[in-house]
Amino acid sequence: MLAFSIKIGAQAGAGVMVTGRSLAKCFTRGGLNVVAYPEYPSIIRGGHNSYQVVVSDKPVHSPLMHSDIVVALNQDAVLFHKDSLSKGGALIYDSRIDAQKFKPRKDILLFRLPIEDLLAKSGATAKMANTVALGAALAVSGYPFGLLETVLRDEFTRKGENIVRENISAARAGYDHAKADFKGFGKSLKPASDKRKIFLEGNEAVALGAVKAGMKFYVAYPMTPASTLLHYFCENDRKLDIVVKQTEDEIAAMNYAVGANFAGVRAMTGTSGGGFSLMVEALGMAAESETPVVVTLVSRPGPGTCMPTWTEQAELRFALHASQGEFLRVILAPGDVDECFNLAWRAFNFADKYQMPVIILLDKFLGESTFSTERFDESKVKIERGKIAKDLPELPPNTRFRRYALSADGVSARPLPGEPEGMHVATSYEHDETGYSSEDFSVRKAQVDKRMAKLDALVKEIPGPALYGRKTADVTLVCWGSQKLPCLDSLEMLAEKGVTANLLHFSYLFPVNVKEVQKALAKCKKTVLVENNATAQLAGLLKEYADAGFDFHLLKYDGRQFFPEQIAGEVAKLAEKGFKGRKEIRIGDADYEYYNTQRYGL
Repeated sequence: MLAFSIKIGAQAGAGVMVTGRSLAKCFTRGGLNVVAYPEYPSIIRGGHNSYQVVVSDKPVHSPLMHSDIVVALNQDAVLFHKDSLSKGGALIYDSRIDAQKFKPRKDILLFRLPIEDLLAKSGATAKMANTVALGAALAVSGYPFGLLETVLRDEFTRKGENIVRENISAARAGYDHAKADFKGFGKSLKPASDKRKIFLEGNEAVALGAVKAGMKFYVAYPMTPASTLLHYFCENDRKLDIVVKQTEDEIAAMNYAVGANFAGVRAMTGTSGGGFSLMVEALGMAAESETPVVVTLVSRPGPGTCMPTWTEQAELRFALHASQGEFLRVILAPGDVDECFNLAWRAFNFADKYQMPVIILLDKFLGESTFSTERFDESKVKIERGKIAKDLPELPPNTRFRRYALSADGVSARPLPGEPEGMHVATSYEHDETGYSSEDFSVRKAQVDKRMAKLDALVKEIPGPALYGRKTADVTLVCWGSQKLPCLDSLEMLAEKGVTANLLHFSYLFPVNVKEVQKALAKCKKTVLVENNATAQLAGLLKEYADAGFDFHLLKYDGRQFFPEQIAGEVAKLAEKGFKGRKEIRIGDADYEYYNTQRYGL
């Protein structure tokens, strides 16, 4: 089965998110592969929300530009999404809307859904209009009703049996009406198996990886799109046996996280770009005092407040250079939920072993999209605390513990507070081996050299980019972080266009393993770097550290991630021209017919 997509659109507050999530859970419980992608404006009330569910019995990774079914609960949804319907697609809309005034294409099916009448018939309230539409969408897609009933029961049990019963009744009314009256749609979905998968968003996967690593303290100030990390931890703190604190601001959050790690507790903070701007001085303090700390940075467009609920990959350079002076840090950029889990627990190991800051770099797209996946392999998780000093010998009189003793690998033993004979000073000032402040030039050089010496061992743990698809191809897509998802789905589309392509994906961004990067790129014929920013930041980083170059840069920075159709289309154009033409290709959704009428948030 090719990917099948359903989009639900309505005014904010009409239940689009819970409706889309319920639909996605239905398909997940049928053993299908699911990607669920929400869009919403950054306003408190009003505006337009949408939720797309992409489903297949084959691997699927990304939202699509087209939808096979659009469910429109208000007239804005008809206007915004009618042109994104695939040929032969179905528009299900509230019968009170005059869909014809929006001049829908002749090749799509128009299904008028009498929501008010069906609500009255089922005995449900007006608030359950979205549930009626959910039932209708499921019927048009040919999917069995039974799985929806179990999902609705799970979703609403906390609100009481009456609410559960009314929602099931409303969904059944929509389902039965569509089964009887909506004919001619040529596609259908069937459960693939009864094998249960997990269904979670990128931020939740990071949270689970952090807890599996032994994280016991999460501290943050809420900031979209990192807020769902805080929400998840708050909702599950007792179940996970962790402490969660919301601070007055991000400055406090970072200082709490550094302090907890200094005390020996694995702790993490999370934020977006604006909050990270406030954290960077304390990040430098962690680096100077060689205190491990993990920060999850979930990017949105900048600068300033900019577009809080949209996405971009523009903070790689910020993460790399944040805070004053020069110091090592690790930057990890997961490409899917499995990597979110696995890189999260690895982040704590890197932080502890090398006594330095580690940044997990996500974006709104991966952080807030939801995916079905197999249960994570927890057997791979290893906890490495590094050089924790214990059972120390008694110090000679008038001497102090050398917390920052010079060592060949740059890592000194770290006693936790309260360790006998391990008392030491840890500050943000340059210091001698005992931790006491020093402005001696030779001491300064020795301590900088010591901290930088960690790089030799660290880089040996940094793998090169991962190759997906064919071992050899006409063109290699190169990307980092979340853009792995649309790039993977574009490979099959390119094959259909007669272009053989593979993908080179970076999830370990810094330090750069120069040898592995150069070896991987040497095998590529033509390369197209795909980045969700305006300045090709990964290209600049790899040029600086590995003297690497790319034939073409495909850049997008309008607030949305790439769609696989866009990548396939642009790369196919390059192939038609024999991979000749301008090096830099900049695109936006306004350049594509499907999105010419989009006016989100108006």
